Amino acid sequence: MSEARNRTLLLVDDEDSVLSALKRLFRRDGYRILTAPSGPDALGLLKDNEVDVIISDQRMPGMTGVDFMRQAKLLRPGTIRMTLSGYTDLQSIIDAVNEGAVFKFLTKPWDDERLRDHVAKAFRHKEMADENRRLTSDLSQANSKLADVNQRLEHLLVRQKEQAQLVQTSAGGLREIVDQLPAALLGIDPEGTLVFMNQLACTLMPDAMGYLGGEPGGELATLLQRLASQPSAQACQTVRLAHCPTPVRVWRQTLSSPSARRGELLMLLPWPQEVPA
Repeated sequence: MSEARNRTLLLVDDEDSVLSALKRLFRRDGYRILTAPSGPDALGLLKDNEVDVIISDQRMPGMTGVDFMRQAKLLRPGTIRMTLSGYTDLQSIIDAVNEGAVFKFLTKPWDDERLRDHVAKAFRHKEMADENRRLTSDLSQANSKLADVNQRLEHLLVRQKEQAQLVQTSAGGLREIVDQLPAALLGIDPEGTLVFMNQLACTLMPDAMGYLGGEPGGELATLLQRLASQPSAQACQTVRLAHCPTPVRVWRQTLSSPSARRGELLMLLPWPQEVPA
């Protein structure tokens, strides 16, 4: 609980002797003490000073303590307001207590230690109320920031969903284009798994379709072994395939990035010429 500002006590009484006695009593507790001889003077002090606790006499000329407390509540609603009075003014003070203008009613003459204890408790009550208000404000700000973050995340998710749909649409269109190419394409990942065949590849090497998702075998494995004998990243062979009436020109391209090898791409193109003997 923060106490960066000195605890401030405002004493209001039209009798100088009472103000002096109260000031002497509370000086030992380390409070910042303000004094005023009347309600209007005290209101002037409240306008210019942060005050935590107010002790006011009830019977004062021009403005009673209760009337002063009602205006003090409007001016500084967070203050703890206590009235010193005799029992003759009890009903008006009870009314003020019930409406919240007065926090506690203290009688004259007072007991010094009990009065000091009441004031100490009033300061603690004020500080707890201030801390609760601060925490409530912090929570409200945190909730507001969280709501703003959630809103941004929702917008981001919508944008990501739109982008994903665009990529999916583009990928579907690209697959259609690849399927219409006059060349057969086969993709093999870095682990040696056959992961892709376009439409013409399925026509030229139908047996290879059985190896999709696994290690190539059969005619495709034989073709890969022949290409592997060439050390360059881009190898080329002219071969005959079981299901193609004409020779086929085969290119092997190793796919790589600066950080890693990304597999191989085979391109097969019907080649209307005889395979050299």
